[in-house]
Amino acid sequence: MKANKGIPEIFLENVRKAPNKIAAIDVSSGQLYTFKEFNELCNRFANYFKAKEYQPGDVVALFMENSVEYVAAWMGLAKIGVVTAWINSNLKMEPLAHCVLTSEAKAIICSEQLAPTLKSAREAGLFKNVKHEEYVYGDFVPYVNIKEELQKPEVEAKEPIIPSQVDFKSVLCFIYTSGTTGMPKAAVMKHFRYYSMVMGSAKSFNILPSDRVYISMPLYHTSAGIIGIGQMLITGCGCAIRKKFSASNFWKDCVKYECTVSQYIGEICRYLLAQPPIAEEKEHKVRLLYGNGLRAEIWEDVVNRFRVRIGELYGSTEGTSNLINSDGKVGACGFLPISPLTSRIHPVRLIKIDEATGEVLRGKDGLCLPCRPGETGAMVSTIRKNNPLLIFEGYLNKNETSKKIIYDVFQRGDSVFLTGDTMHWDRLGYVYFKDRTGDTYRWKGENVSTTEVEAVLMPLRSVVDVTVYGVKVPGTEGRAGMAAIVKSPYCQLSEEEFLDEIAEKLSSTLASYAIPVFIRLCEDVDKTGTYKLVKTNLQRMSYLPDSQGIHRIFIWDQCSKKYLHLNEERRKSLEDGGMLRF
Repeated sequence: MKANKGIPEIFLENVRKAPNKIAAIDVSSGQLYTFKEFNELCNRFANYFKAKEYQPGDVVALFMENSVEYVAAWMGLAKIGVVTAWINSNLKMEPLAHCVLTSEAKAIICSEQLAPTLKSAREAGLFKNVKHEEYVYGDFVPYVNIKEELQKPEVEAKEPIIPSQVDFKSVLCFIYTSGTTGMPKAAVMKHFRYYSMVMGSAKSFNILPSDRVYISMPLYHTSAGIIGIGQMLITGCGCAIRKKFSASNFWKDCVKYECTVSQYIGEICRYLLAQPPIAEEKEHKVRLLYGNGLRAEIWEDVVNRFRVRIGELYGSTEGTSNLINSDGKVGACGFLPISPLTSRIHPVRLIKIDEATGEVLRGKDGLCLPCRPGETGAMVSTIRKNNPLLIFEGYLNKNETSKKIIYDVFQRGDSVFLTGDTMHWDRLGYVYFKDRTGDTYRWKGENVSTTEVEAVLMPLRSVVDVTVYGVKVPGTEGRAGMAAIVKSPYCQLSEEEFLDEIAEKLSSTLASYAIPVFIRLCEDVDKTGTYKLVKTNLQRMSYLPDSQGIHRIFIWDQCSKKYLHLNEERRKSLEDGGMLRF
């Protein structure tokens, strides 16, 4: 931080130290890149866009699956001060267009596989009256084939001159998180925050330049895009990048590419445990799995079966603080000091909330009520404008930024970032994740906005009302989406036709993880002042029938792309893990 260097300059130090060391391996193609070769690819991206007069502060959207080229694109653009918007590769239509448009990107680079998705959004008129250059890393008419462009002799691989305005406080990229308005919102990531997140995990879990990190989580997320690939860029270790997680190939890849460290989210640990034993799960050299969301009930199974150390951490893309469980306490995502003195100066605190509504509780003095050890509350992190690591940069949309800040918390005039997560703080100081509050839930490792799903269904004439929420399902991580729907009395469709209409609308608009797993057909959904309480009651019913037996419940079948009645046979299959295998 004292040197005021941006991420590209820090990365160049690793290139100079070991130019011929393997930096990255593309698992799909098997291609290996040394630090020198990877840096040259970054430079080609930088010099190409510099020649096209892209300036510091301009934005380029990246819509690609995991690949070495994805990382090279954003690193190369960062060298000339261009900000990249990391678009979720599962998005399509309105959510995709929203992310591109709100970033105000001058160009978008997509992969060959995702080019048809981008084209469909354009043909639907979602980019109407908006001009931006469109590139594809491959061959797809009518987009410019940037892969070929970068290979032209006039596009040099030499080091570009990094603009003086690119430093530790510059914006590096935009990373999208769930939006309370129904669409993803862009969190601002600066160079110093990227660096601190990488080094925080590296120092806590002793990740070294001699390690090789296996990355199969999405690179558009903080987990893989920062604390994963950042280990190669900042600490100088190697990495192996797989396009998409595969439970059957996980240990095979780790053995083949001699990986010593890997990332996880809780869901993939369940998938790994569900796999039949293979020789590679004992032959691997992986000493550390680090990530978030590993549940206590399977923690020791993972450690004992795969003989690895667990490094659990907690944090949000836009938040000002993180928690780390560095000593392997089963189920804990971090630790908070229980001493009254240190707890007052620690940037992370828990405050009391109303369990039914999730609203923050305040005392007679108007200040929030801090939790004591042994209590559960909402996690908040302190905002301090005089500390660069505790500044809340927020989102591109300043209205969204203000919604995440609360004031007069522990004293008059202070402010904190409200994470939206409830935690339990035990009497020893360990912190355990309990649930998400508000209008999002987590499924398949992704945050789902309930309002985004509701916004897809509400325009249908056959729907009178809808409310979306997450419900617990045994043997799964997070919450599965459920939509409680009131069918219009004027709708002439049969129940099957109505459900088919719902299924078609959801599957054509939403990413697969955002499609509700369950549909609950109701006679009414209360959206008065008691709305939040009613939603809580619906969550408590989960996927079970109501006490009067009026509601009909259906489950999403991934194979047929239809909603099927959740009868006793399917309910048993669900609870045995058969209906929700992906």
